[in-house]
Amino acid sequence: LILCSLLIYGMVMIFLPQSYTIVASSRVETEIEQLIDTLSQTDYDDAGDVIEQFCQSNRASVILNDGITMHTFGTVDEQSVERGEAMTAAIEVKFADRDGSYYLSITAPVSAGNELTMAFLELLPLLLLLILLISALGAFLCSRVLVRPVLEISRVSKRMADLDMTWECGVHRTDELGVLANSLNTMAKRLDTAMKELESANEQLREDMEHITELSRQRRDFFAAASHELKTPLAAIRLLTDSILQTEDMPPEMTREFVTDIEREADRLSRITEDLLRLTRLDSGHVDKAYPVAVAPVLGRVLRMLKLVARERQIRLTCEADERAVVLATGDDIHQVLYNLIENGIKYSREEGYVRTTVCVEGESVVIRVEDNGIGVPQEDLAHIFERFYRVDKARSREIGGTGLGLSIVSDTVRRRGGTITAAQRECGGTVFTVKLPLAKGGDGDET
Repeated sequence: LILCSLLIYGMVMIFLPQSYTIVASSRVETEIEQLIDTLSQTDYDDAGDVIEQFCQSNRASVILNDGITMHTFGTVDEQSVERGEAMTAAIEVKFADRDGSYYLSITAPVSAGNELTMAFLELLPLLLLLILLISALGAFLCSRVLVRPVLEISRVSKRMADLDMTWECGVHRTDELGVLANSLNTMAKRLDTAMKELESANEQLREDMEHITELSRQRRDFFAAASHELKTPLAAIRLLTDSILQTEDMPPEMTREFVTDIEREADRLSRITEDLLRLTRLDSGHVDKAYPVAVAPVLGRVLRMLKLVARERQIRLTCEADERAVVLATGDDIHQVLYNLIENGIKYSREEGYVRTTVCVEGESVVIRVEDNGIGVPQEDLAHIFERFYRVDKARSREIGGTGLGLSIVSDTVRRRGGTITAAQRECGGTVFTVKLPLAKGGDGDET
């Protein structure tokens, strides 16, 4: 803006004097024509006043030649004549009261170039200051109106390039820049939503992949453990049968002992197979349709079935059941849960110990607690006892016929019916298992 103003100022300073000379010459010529007309209507004696007025108006010098005498009117700047900035004309005039012709020699300045140039130079400092102020004001307005919105759009564009959509372009205008800013804001919101959805999908995919990896690992561990568990009784059966076949004249008592061991291992193999089938059925996702089941009658049947086993180990079985305890499940589910927990308590209780089962209603849940005063479970093992084939004391578990799958079956069954199961140590020794299942509303419950 400053350069443009200076350029305009220089052009005006150069060309204005020339234009002024042309205009001044044209004006003097017009004044001379008017002077001729005026003198033609004026008497000779009064012509001096007219000529003198012309000289004053045009700063001109006029010489009147009547053929005898030369009369001079006005003065002219000799320097203008020397610089060639004066117009000279010789014309013939007539007067109203005389018939002869007279001659006028007119010299008039027609250029003020130097004066204009000097005036421009004198005004230059003031004009420069004025131009500077106007330029500063223009720059400020330009930055407010044009540059700042462009810089703001450039700033948010860089953030967009860095995939940062947590911004808003603060350009509030109605012109093209405002439309562009609004478009950027809309695009940023959509991209931010899309990126969040993509991040959520990626996170879900990562969790799914981790879950699949964990399931694969569990499946490998399960098959490895299952193969090991099945191989142990099979190896024992093979060893016993080989011993019978390879021993001639084996005493009947020894043969009966070996056959009894074979039967025990076969029973163990059968239990492992049945538990594996139950887990496979649970893992398949197939769940029988639930219906209201009263817990107390099922508990009574389980206790009657385990009474003989408990009597052999001198374990006292006690129970307390609320008749209002009705859950949404199947009779087989509740029977499986109670049977495994109580049988587990019998197996790991000391002789002359006890297993106590309580069933009550707490709020919207049915709570089943099975506790014993047996050997208990170490604190570090409580978090793992529901894992498949996990045993706290592997030697003792195999000795009493445990498969390592009972608690896992209980945990999966309870979880699929919308419940929870926990295990904890008792202060006075032993373990307590707590099962919580949703209370079935309405109906007395099926006892089967």
